[in-house]
Parts: sequence; structure tokens; C-alpha cells
Amino acid sequence: MKAIHFLILASVLVLGGCASEPKVAKTNPKNVNWSERIGNYTYDHALADLGKPVLIGESGDGKTAEWSLRRSPRVSFGLGVGTGSFGHHGGVGVGVGSSVTPPPRGENLRLKFDKDGKLTEWSKVTY
Repeated sequence: MKAIHFLILASVLVLGGCASEPKVAKTNPKNVNWSERIGNYTYDHALADLGKPVLIGESGDGKTAEWSLRRSPRVSFGLGVGTGSFGHHGGVGVGVGSSVTPPPRGENLRLKFDKDGKLTEWSKVTY
């Protein structure tokens, strides 16, 4: 009986993997000559190629958006102390903990678009 359950589970996993949609390759922003795209690349093109920006701002001049190129790993450090009980021996539980998370660091691609949505300027920003 266990063998039948295993075969059913294996079949579902194999068929489920075949049913998934293929992933669409997006543009790698590190390999693009952005200077060539000034004036004819639009915000809609950027959304289609790069996905949703991590930061976006709008002004009377147009729109500025940033996409993450490289992000440093987020590391947390924690410390905890406590006591407990086991069996018929009693004990009081006390716990103290703290954690420290460093600020995020990385590199973003900043694209500026005019009121018509056309690329006017680009830069790489390091945080």
C-alpha cells in the first residue's frame, strides 16, 4: 500500500513539473549599453525588461526608477539565554534576546524618464 502512495506522489510531482510555464528571460541590466537607449527606450520597456522597480519617484519633469543590480546579504546576529525544567525537577524559565541587523548595501540601476516616458538619463548608484 505504501508503494502505491509513493508512485502516486512521484507521478504528481513529475507531471506537475511538466505543467509549469517556461520562464521568460529578462534583460540583464549589467550587459546593456544604456547610453544607446537614451531617447528611444521607454518606462514601459523597462518594466517589461527589468520587472518592477525597487524605488520609484515622480516629479514635474518625469519619473525616476531604480532596479537592484547587486544587494549585499542580509545577516542578523542574535544572542539568547534561558533556563527550563526537565522531569520532576522544577525550574524557572528566563530568556533575554537581542539582534542586530546591518543596513542594506548594494548597487542599483537608476533610470530617469521624461514626461512622455522616454529615457533621458541613467546611472549606477551604490548604497
